[in-house]
Amino acid sequence: MFSRERDASKVALAHLVEICPRNGIAVIDCQLASHHLQSLGSRAIARSQFQSLLREHVEMTARPLA
Repeated sequence: MFSRERDASKVALAHLVEICPRNGIAVIDCQLASHHLQSLGSRAIARSQFQSLLREHVEMTARPLA
């Protein structure tokens, strides 16, 4: 993870969070917990719960983001 501008990845994540609901994306896998991600609303969940969410929300047909 790198960027040419300071905090660019934070701006990109904020934008991703904004466009996810209107594109039917229910889960973002952040992988590593941090205070910053928690401040944006992330929370740790059990692997079994994450796998269940994937099964519930995964769609095999790719479509462009709106």
